[in-house]
Amino acid sequence: MRAVRITAHGGPDALTVQDIPTPRRTPGTVLVHVRAATVNPVDLANLAGKVTSAVHRPATPLPRTAGRDYAGVVTDGPDHLRGLEVWGTSGGLAVTHDGAQADYLLVPEDTVRPKPASLTFAQAAAAGLTHTVAWLALADRLNLRAGETLLVTGASGAVARAATDIAHWHGATVIAADRLLADDLTADVTIDTTTHDLTRAVLRATDGTGVDAVLDTVGGPLLNPALTTLRPGGRAAVIASALTPTATVDVLDFYRNERTLHGVNTLDLPLAKAADVLDILRRGFDSGALTPPRTTTFPLDQASAAYQAVIDGTPGTKIVLTT
Repeated sequence: MRAVRITAHGGPDALTVQDIPTPRRTPGTVLVHVRAATVNPVDLANLAGKVTSAVHRPATPLPRTAGRDYAGVVTDGPDHLRGLEVWGTSGGLAVTHDGAQADYLLVPEDTVRPKPASLTFAQAAAAGLTHTVAWLALADRLNLRAGETLLVTGASGAVARAATDIAHWHGATVIAADRLLADDLTADVTIDTTTHDLTRAVLRATDGTGVDAVLDTVGGPLLNPALTTLRPGGRAAVIASALTPTATVDVLDFYRNERTLHGVNTLDLPLAKAADVLDILRRGFDSGALTPPRTTTFPLDQASAAYQAVIDGTPGTKIVLTT
């Protein structure tokens, strides 16, 4: 079978598409014919040798098949699963185990889940990580409830868009902030942070009370302004720090207002935990409450070009490899 292989750390040119043996099914596993696999920013970090976490230390051992998200069809497994269209995501794929950017993928039988019938394979693969991290942030960490107000930074990005949909599904109001606001955002209020002070704009939008929760998808110097938009007792989650790994926080303001801050790291997300989240998200997609990300597809053989497309960037659009 063909597989996108990381044989040396570097940029997109370091990737190779190789013919390697198709995995052999073992008891308790299923073989999935991968129809689509997403290229996420974390895949670029993995390629560069920069993926480490509390669980995954040190960097990924090489060689390794790349890719964390997949959608495909079970071709070998128990009779009740054969032919099932499935989707999945995991922090361990492409790190502790070979990943999904290949013709076939071997996964534990109890982690496969039916993909949303309303989504194509490319859409399902693209939604795996983005919607899972958004769900974990809003439902698991922040416990967002109906009637609350959520601020989302980096609003034009794929995770922020997913979070906006999920928040609305929960019955919450969304304030979206970004340096470059896309025209198709569905937030209730939008704030252009190139022309407005974030804290002041949010306070104006909330009649001076602040928001109940924040999802910061940007981090770095934006983290402290995002935290200061919280009402007393408010809570925040951060999933990235794109510009710099450090941030300066007004600790006095933070603790006096009894705010809380959560980190969300899907590098430590196992397939089984992700499967439980995907079961919930499937209902959202098939009911129409959730919208899949926009996708641009590349053939598997053009993996290097697909990785470069992620570097070049189109906010809100996911790059997907198809077989």
